[in-house]
Amino acid sequence: MKLTHKIVVAAAIVGSFFGGYWTGSIPSPDVDPQPYIRTVFTPDEDGLSAYLGFLDRARTSVHVACYGFTEPQVVDKLIELHKRGVKVRILLDRSQSHGKYQAEQVKRLLDAGIEVVIGTSTKSGQIMHNKFTIIDGLLVEDGSWNYTRSANKQANVLNFVQSKSRAQLFQKQWDKMHDFMSKQKQDL
Repeated sequence: MKLTHKIVVAAAIVGSFFGGYWTGSIPSPDVDPQPYIRTVFTPDEDGLSAYLGFLDRARTSVHVACYGFTEPQVVDKLIELHKRGVKVRILLDRSQSHGKYQAEQVKRLLDAGIEVVIGTSTKSGQIMHNKFTIIDGLLVEDGSWNYTRSANKQANVLNFVQSKSRAQLFQKQWDKMHDFMSKQKQDL
């Protein structure tokens, strides 16, 4: 056996042993998932335009869970989608809900007939710090980008993923939070 072949075999054995250790229960994909993921890094790229374009893909439903929510263009787009017959539902963090700018946007959503539920984390009354959107049970946006006026100026990441199984995973979490937050006193 040639030396290079021995090195390759040894690397494969070591990699298979330590690969399971380092990645835990994360299976190695049979295909590279990156073609199904678009990642945007702000402030170098325009996260707001990317997110608004993502929302434009909605045909039946939009489920949002977000900590900070002050960007009027996002609210405009959600109201537009609602008027087109897309079911729009939003979960927001209670600690952020009383700020002037967020309260203005929440009022606009409610006035348009969009469901907005405000509450806390499902454990210990902590903040609901998620930032994700599910569209049509197929598309997911997540990352560190809040839906705020300042998010595009900050260092944030937005991931746009087309995956039915990922959308189901996020929808399950959204539903769990919705059930919990709906039982809390609503401060709208």
